[in-house]
Amino acid sequence: MPVSEKQLEANRRNAQRSTGPRTAEGKARSSLNNLRHGLTGQITVLPEEDREAHDAFCDRLISGFQPETPIEEQLAHFIAEDAWRLNRIAAIENNIFALGRSRHHGEIRNALEDAQSFLDHARELNLLSLYEQRIHRNMQRNLNQLRELQKEREAESRHRMKEAKLLAQQSLANGVAFDPVENGFEFSNAEINRAIDRDNRMNEAHRAANVHLAAAA
Repeated sequence: MPVSEKQLEANRRNAQRSTGPRTAEGKARSSLNNLRHGLTGQITVLPEEDREAHDAFCDRLISGFQPETPIEEQLAHFIAEDAWRLNRIAAIENNIFALGRSRHHGEIRNALEDAQSFLDHARELNLLSLYEQRIHRNMQRNLNQLRELQKEREAESRHRMKEAKLLAQQSLANGVAFDPVENGFEFSNAEINRAIDRDNRMNEAHRAANVHLAAAA
């Protein structure tokens, strides 16, 4: 069915209205859509180059902690953000001293200007030191909590794998197929079989080492 001229005109008007925000305020709001952090969903306003450096830095740290649960991921995020803040504090402190230096002066003059910058900005530097100490405490607390959670999770995982291996070996001895899911395990048969194979190889290595020690004695 052909489209009437009236419908075409209506489509053009709708297209013009949907091309995005036109006012400065609308464009500013729209630009914030790309500033939401992927993990937290919160909006943080940073220059584009700073955001790229921030996200790359934090993502590397978070990935290094290998979080596997939401709370572990949140703690890793807190630690990464605090590490970024500590680096920023160090940069601000260096920049305060750099502001007080004149160009093309010798080492003695630079040292004197650094001392004067400290006196001129003693309050700001003291605040930076207080912030740094507070961030260090928060970072250490979160790091300790993350390590404890991961330690507990790994211990629980080892315990459940031990149970899964025993049940899988019992099923094999009885000629029955073992289904990890039906037995309440999150491991796959391949993972359980690899763990059993590793145990067997370790036991064989221990026996060989004991035989070697006995022969040497």
